[in-house]
Amino acid sequence: MTASQNKFGALLLLGCLAAVWPSPALAAEGDAKKAEGSDTPSEAAEAAEPVEDGEPKADPAEGEKPKSKADAVPEDPGSPIEDPNKTYHFVGLRYRHIIVPQFILGLFASGGTTVSVPSIGPEFAIRKGGFEYNLSVWYANYGMALTKFKAKNDPPEAWEMVESKLHAVYLSADFLWSHEFSPEFALNYGMGAGLGVIFGNLYRTQARPKTADVNGEYESCPGVEQPGSPTARFCSNDNNHYNGYTEPSLVNGGSVPPVFPWLSIQTGLRYKPHHNFVARLDAGFGLSGFFLGVGADYGL
Repeated sequence: MTASQNKFGALLLLGCLAAVWPSPALAAEGDAKKAEGSDTPSEAAEAAEPVEDGEPKADPAEGEKPKSKADAVPEDPGSPIEDPNKTYHFVGLRYRHIIVPQFILGLFASGGTTVSVPSIGPEFAIRKGGFEYNLSVWYANYGMALTKFKAKNDPPEAWEMVESKLHAVYLSADFLWSHEFSPEFALNYGMGAGLGVIFGNLYRTQARPKTADVNGEYESCPGVEQPGSPTARFCSNDNNHYNGYTEPSLVNGGSVPPVFPWLSIQTGLRYKPHHNFVARLDAGFGLSGFFLGVGADYGL
């Protein structure tokens, strides 16, 4: 090998070493990075991220901010919506108008008239899951004006003029289910049961026809008539039903019951525009006849 070839080989070897050997400037930059920390930027971010219950906590600046009490929407205290798992209590007043039709009386007797019975009283309701007990103590007036009346199979001579000044106080409960159309409106349906105490007087007076027609109008006999009178057979001394005779109760041999049951099936509409107010329209049929009524309750 010549001297020129040796010189060329030495230069080539020095060039290869320079290509792979780091420069002093690069080495100093690497030492500076190591001094700042061995973690990469992503690793440093993960190390700085707080951890709660084994999960990294989201940065409020990057996601949804946690809601404070001021941000929460309060529940509307006047909303009519009812929680099916919660018990509600209401207290209020009801009015019912009972109609005792003449055809019901006609099942047991002749004569009589349709009787209108107003009734009123307080009520207390307990409601949960669309079902309620509605408890009430209420008064009913069974007054009836002087009316011709007799047992169905009695002869014409048995007609009497009957006047009622009877009253009743009932203790009853309605058991009602509701089918809601909306939070405000619902259809009620169910039944009622209870017992009433009867008090007052029932007056009976023998009656005679006003004319010769025994199927016409009748009037009260003034007293026992003497034989030979045209209406003596109507105003006879067969009984003492004269001068304001008062019918005794059943326990004393009469026909006035001391107590009377209340049984009914009913339906109606329920309207609740506010959490604290309920109004009802009731309708039904029971032992006393048909009834229509309204009710208004305050939610406790």
